[in-house]
Amino acid sequence: KQWYQRRVRVSQFINTPNKLIINPYNSFEACDLTVFNDQLGMSIWGKGGRKRVTSKDYHDIVKTCDPELFVSLSDVVPSTVNKKRANKSCYRTLQWVNEAITFLSDSDHVTSRVLAPIPGSGDRQLTMKSASLLATRDVFGYVIERATLPLVGWEDLVKDVVSILPPTRPVFMLGVLNELEMVKAYNCGCHFVDSTFVLHYANKGRAMLPCCPTSKNTVDETKQTPNSSEHSSNANGKSSVSSTTAAEETSSSDFGPSLAENVPTNPAPVEGENIFKPEHYIPNPSRSLDLISPEYTRQFTPLVEGCGCFTCARHTRGYLSHLLVTHELLAPTLLMLHNLAHVRNVVQETRRSVEAGELGQHEERLRRVFEGQSGDNGMENDKQQSESKSM
Repeated sequence: KQWYQRRVRVSQFINTPNKLIINPYNSFEACDLTVFNDQLGMSIWGKGGRKRVTSKDYHDIVKTCDPELFVSLSDVVPSTVNKKRANKSCYRTLQWVNEAITFLSDSDHVTSRVLAPIPGSGDRQLTMKSASLLATRDVFGYVIERATLPLVGWEDLVKDVVSILPPTRPVFMLGVLNELEMVKAYNCGCHFVDSTFVLHYANKGRAMLPCCPTSKNTVDETKQTPNSSEHSSNANGKSSVSSTTAAEETSSSDFGPSLAENVPTNPAPVEGENIFKPEHYIPNPSRSLDLISPEYTRQFTPLVEGCGCFTCARHTRGYLSHLLVTHELLAPTLLMLHNLAHVRNVVQETRRSVEAGELGQHEERLRRVFEGQSGDNGMENDKQQSESKSM
């Protein structure tokens, strides 16, 4: 008891006292490895193989780390399972949610709150029934797991689920595939969306390309770089950026740089194959740069022209390519800084669209960009049309 009174929260331990720490229970990369889940617990997959984690094991971890929020255990199954297995998934998940609620009520030194995952494996009837049952539970909020939904056409189901949940409780969607699905989740009524897909881009050596207006806050970071007339590279692969103002940089291309790279478009799902699979977390080749490729070895330019993130302001494509080829730990860190800055721009533009009542138009613009129907010029035309209407 004295140790629990002296301990600090995990957010303080990792020096992020003002950040909200959420403890998920599993990596969605192993979302199809569900045949080993049983009534006692679920299987966690890591580098050491499979390990069964019971409710007691998981609650001990929560008790030790004491995160602000934690997701209750869930028997995650994809939409490929049969009706009987889907029913078992719902029963087990509801049972584990009840055990998490009991754990919090019996613990005197745990201040965490529980998030209840909504099972159903994409089946509308099961998902709606599970949501209606969980709506009466004493939980902080709810989690909709992208891995349990079909590959496409999941938006109507999510909207219906959110509509029957208490409006005063937040809804999280975990495991979205890209920026477009982030905006779709917001448009369906979800309040929070994770950005774990950014980590997969970084770990695979990919730098994300912009699809939204360049944030002025991000561009302002370039003022911290040394002055020069143009991008230059030194022996360490670092680049310096000209000290232009944020207004000058954004006026040249309000919606980011022109994507001149000859990259293949992301193929659309084949009819009859609307099944969510783990390989769909592979980064989109048409929306990212594969810096492991030899073509970037001697490119001494920023990852994305006009981007003012820490990585683009100080390092080049060639330097990042060198770090990736030599397996330096600094490579995914620098790519994470760039990719997170890109996602932040998407979220900021989404917030502006919500305030202006144009979230639907914002989603449509992103959809056209991801489908390759419209590049920056098309997005710029949409912006000019909206401005002319406002005038």
